[in-house]
Amino acid sequence: MEKIIAEGKALYREDERLYIAKGYTIYKSDEKGELWEIDGKIQDRKYALLSRFSRLLNRLLRIEVSNMVILDDGTRVLSAKKGIFVAKPGSKRYLKTFHISRGNKPMNIALDGEGNLYFGEYFLNGRFGDKEREEVHIYRSEDNGESWQICYTFPKNTIRHIHGIFYDSYADCLWVTTGDRDDESMIASTADGFKTVEILKRGSQRYRAVTLLFYKDHIVYGTDTEHEMNHIYSIDRKSGKERRLVALPGSVMMAVQSGERAVLSTAVEPSKVNSDPYATIWYSKDGLGWNEIYKARKDRYSMRYFQYGRITFPYGAVTANDFIFSGHALENIDNKVLLKRVDSQS
Repeated sequence: MEKIIAEGKALYREDERLYIAKGYTIYKSDEKGELWEIDGKIQDRKYALLSRFSRLLNRLLRIEVSNMVILDDGTRVLSAKKGIFVAKPGSKRYLKTFHISRGNKPMNIALDGEGNLYFGEYFLNGRFGDKEREEVHIYRSEDNGESWQICYTFPKNTIRHIHGIFYDSYADCLWVTTGDRDDESMIASTADGFKTVEILKRGSQRYRAVTLLFYKDHIVYGTDTEHEMNHIYSIDRKSGKERRLVALPGSVMMAVQSGERAVLSTAVEPSKVNSDPYATIWYSKDGLGWNEIYKARKDRYSMRYFQYGRITFPYGAVTANDFIFSGHALENIDNKVLLKRVDSQS
């Protein structure tokens, strides 16, 4: 059973506190959403103003807040259209510390075991079949998001863009996922802050992943392709052998976990292979067994102009008894924050 607890997009869940975005204002509350207070406002005159207008205008112009990270000292870091914004401890002003010149925003912001922040460039970089690609950068901040420097560059004609960067506490390393053609799709890792990069998998749409989930003995991910049926895979850490776990009705753009428990979502996007009109949520207690537990239909607005139907999760979304999610371009739950209960024994 699920219930709507707020209007907006869930960004971060920490203990009893939940952070959400309503336009370019960030609110915080206990997880029940009974009382909200302003956490801060994003200082971007142009897009903050536009965000106050209709929801459809926001969707058309891709004005969206995402990827919130809260550091140990209380610094909040997030991405929004064309920038990375930082609010210092106690401040209610999210100030731009990095202007994104290519694309709108990264797919995620990663925090490693030493407190460094990372993001990879996500921009169009040509059409799917184009042979010519621009170089693609990974940026790092060593000062709580105040400044950013390039720490690694994929050379020209190597990849199209970066899907995500993720910290693996079991191996104490970072992983990076890229796309989109077979030769551009890879899952790679670095144990030295991108001084060196080791490719684990590459060369197929089955390695076209966005988000990775980490377990002691295996790594799990769902594929993000419109050219083949999507699946959830596991990769054995010791042997590197991959195993197909379950077929999915659409591309996976987001997944989160807390310990062994995890959720991932499939999106609604135009494809001859993946034609399901529903975005779905899949739940697992161990990363290997998965069940569909929720779905919502794409709303009536154009996918080309008003975006794909998708479900997003905040950082820290999952507990033993429930999880938080938000709907985007979906009937009845667009720009809504929902809480769904799960059986702790399931």
